[in-house]
Amino acid sequence: MLNTLVHNDWTITEPQISMFDDRLEILSHGGLPNGMTESQFFDGISKPRNTTLMRIFLNMGLAEHTGHGIPTIIKEYGKEVFEIESNYIKCIIPFNKEVVNKVENKNVGKKIGLNKTEIKIIDLLIENPNYTYEELAENIGVTKRTIERAFKTLQEKKLIERIGSNRKGSWIILK
Repeated sequence: MLNTLVHNDWTITEPQISMFDDRLEILSHGGLPNGMTESQFFDGISKPRNTTLMRIFLNMGLAEHTGHGIPTIIKEYGKEVFEIESNYIKCIIPFNKEVVNKVENKNVGKKIGLNKTEIKIIDLLIENPNYTYEELAENIGVTKRTIERAFKTLQEKKLIERIGSNRKGSWIILK
């Protein structure tokens, strides 16, 4: 449900979350973000519309920004629980006691083995995917070399990826 808040287009209206005896329906306004394909959506590439809200949830330990939410839903329920239109995304989660018990036992909301610098880098890249190593180092209060090592680790963990050239490209959060 936090994803709904972070990915909803609030200029349209607030998201709708409806509970029924047999299902949960989540309607997020705005459709897919500009430039995102359905394939990227289903692969778990995260592109929050509300970066400030995402950063708040990350800092509170309520979100991970790992992009595994959609793939987890697909694994448990299939792609057919999603209805993607140009102006909204609807997800209908059927209630199933076995699945609910599995999800409750996971470490939802925990950081996934990232150090403080790596977490800060992801937080800042959510805010601005065009930050340079120097800007990040200054912002975080570490050396450029520390940033370079953290980026290498984040890329090895397949959490970030560079899109475009080193001069004109930007970073995207994959998971």
